[in-house]
Amino acid sequence: MATTAYSSAIENDPFAQMRWSAVFAGWFVATGIAILLYGAGLALGFTAFDPHNVPAAAKGIGIGTFIWMILTWAASLYVGGLFASWFDGRADETMGSLHGIAVWGLAITASALWLALALGHMSHEHKPMHDDASDGGMVAVSNEPLAILRADVHRTLAMQRDSRSDSQTEKALIAALLAGHTDTARAMLIAQTEMPADVATARVTTWLPIVNAASDQLKSDAERAKHYAAAGMLGLLLSGLAGLIAAALGGWNGARHIHRVYHLRRYEGRPYRE
Repeated sequence: MATTAYSSAIENDPFAQMRWSAVFAGWFVATGIAILLYGAGLALGFTAFDPHNVPAAAKGIGIGTFIWMILTWAASLYVGGLFASWFDGRADETMGSLHGIAVWGLAITASALWLALALGHMSHEHKPMHDDASDGGMVAVSNEPLAILRADVHRTLAMQRDSRSDSQTEKALIAALLAGHTDTARAMLIAQTEMPADVATARVTTWLPIVNAASDQLKSDAERAKHYAAAGMLGLLLSGLAGLIAAALGGWNGARHIHRVYHLRRYEGRPYRE
């Protein structure tokens, strides 16, 4: 005797169509998982930080952040692709993978948009370091030799001219010194202060050790910034690739095991064919 069953959410659609409601739902799930994992990573990072050994702790946290970012993207997008297939409700492994890839694309686009907006806001709010006219001093910078050089140049020009020095003149003089154009710097110093040539030469000579130290620090900072930028770009690349593979695999796996989600659900209306 034949038994009548009712159709479940699993159906074989001869015309495969992307269901964007399932894609957005999977993206929301992936975003929630990512937030939880990022929060856990921050907690672990603060717990592992050793204030007594800052360089080693910073290096360890940097490596840990690199690895954790890749794992977070992979895990969250796998779950997002999995849920997108479940929300889609079709036992179509190809469409499941495509839904997972769509979740990945939406996550990448949203993350890039958020990052662009954040960087734009930071650049808009950022005030570059400049001369503080209220007290005649110079704003402190991270490069200590450069800060000393700027302060000494400012003091020299202000004393010789018996007035506050021109910031543009100071910047031009410091730029000439950092570029190694000592003759140009000496000529600018003579022109701006009217000091004797031998005095200007002696003054520039006394600045040279500070200039060399500042140049070395600038090169070191630039090399460090390049290293961090390269590591960050590599991390983004690996995170994106890991997320793409994980999202497609999650969507495929979700469609492959869709019966485990809907096997107890019954819907009136259409007979379900085994």
